[in-house]
Amino acid sequence: MLPQYRSSSNACELGLSPDVDYLAADNSANEVTAMAYARVRQLSAHEVGHTLGFTHNFAASTYNRGSVMDYPAPMVEIRNGRLDLSNAYAVGIGAFDKFAVRYSYSQFPSGVNENAELEKIVREGVAAGMLFLSDQDARPASGANPLANLWDNGPDPVAMLKHEMQVRRIGLDQFGPQNIPTGSPMSELENKFMPLYLHHRYQLTAATKMLGGVYYTFAVRSEAGPIPSKVADAVPADKQREALTAILDTVKPEELVISDTIIKLLPPVAYGYGSGRSELFPKRTSPIFDSTGAAEIAADMTISGMLEPNRAARMIGQNARNKANPHFREVVEALIRSTWKAPVSTDGNLAVIQRAVQTLVVSRLMDLAANERAQPQVRSVATEALRALGASLKGSAVTGDTAAHYRSTVDDIERFLTRPDAPRKQTSPLATPPGDPIGN
Repeated sequence: MLPQYRSSSNACELGLSPDVDYLAADNSANEVTAMAYARVRQLSAHEVGHTLGFTHNFAASTYNRGSVMDYPAPMVEIRNGRLDLSNAYAVGIGAFDKFAVRYSYSQFPSGVNENAELEKIVREGVAAGMLFLSDQDARPASGANPLANLWDNGPDPVAMLKHEMQVRRIGLDQFGPQNIPTGSPMSELENKFMPLYLHHRYQLTAATKMLGGVYYTFAVRSEAGPIPSKVADAVPADKQREALTAILDTVKPEELVISDTIIKLLPPVAYGYGSGRSELFPKRTSPIFDSTGAAEIAADMTISGMLEPNRAARMIGQNARNKANPHFREVVEALIRSTWKAPVSTDGNLAVIQRAVQTLVVSRLMDLAANERAQPQVRSVATEALRALGASLKGSAVTGDTAAHYRSTVDDIERFLTRPDAPRKQTSPLATPPGDPIGN
């Protein structure tokens, strides 16, 4: 059951982790310093773990921060409506670390059956909830186990996504000049704003793995049956649908809009301050901050995750075996309903974001429908969704910018479905800024 431990070949990607100093005012230096020291202690223990031969355990964050060999997301708590960073990082090694050391380094008296003693340790660990999942489970976009993630927290990905969205809202409400040191150019605020605006990205990834998800273990055969006894179980249907609702909430225009107060604080990069390590959003309004582009990027994290081809195929397979499980078609229909079927916003700023997200949905459905590596049934669901959306837009009684947007979308869909040899190239979605490892 335990992995073949090995040293990290990439120095644990330098051990870098998401920085949450964007949530703290410049005058809270003591709190930020204490958090930084706690992170360094955790990182040091992590790297010592590699020297002992232990690899990453990206499931440990789901059971009480059980291992320093996980990549820890800072735990940001909310107390009386304010963000509290005092418990950002755990203290000391975790329960899984002690379990792994015991298994790997225990010395047994002469004459003792070592294999039997090791199996006893394994059984005790399994009974205590020791779960191991590593890089192959956590890193791919197609990842299936909701418990295997980098930079996540807690046993319930959906509940924690809702929490991180609330943290993000509080952070955005409090964001301002106080987030950079006195004497810094105001343009430095954008370096703080980007990770704040995308604060939920890692927990979103965890929640998205609930769709078509499978709780699996690296179980091994024993005389009494597999250890652990649970080998591979689909995420229950109600949990998948709960995740779908929470995931779709992240692309609501109200969640993506950036206030005028913030926009007015973000000038172009000051002379001498631009660098390849700056964490800035790509722009279509260069050199001015692109608030619509930022919203599109945040929405794309959600939409691309929902429409990942392997995830879609797993949902079709799960539904085929048990009709209670959501079909991939249900996900696509919910995505269309929450974006294209939502009432047209009367707020100009929200309407621009709404149209940007709608366009992104169509673009990603086209990508999926044209993906030669995707399962044919997955491609057919995406294609049919485009065909139905195009037909519904033709009869829409809208005017102004919305009417032009609808007509353009219908043209794009029909052009795509006709598939001429040389279709006109669509505007490419903006690239998401780098995430893990931060600053690499």
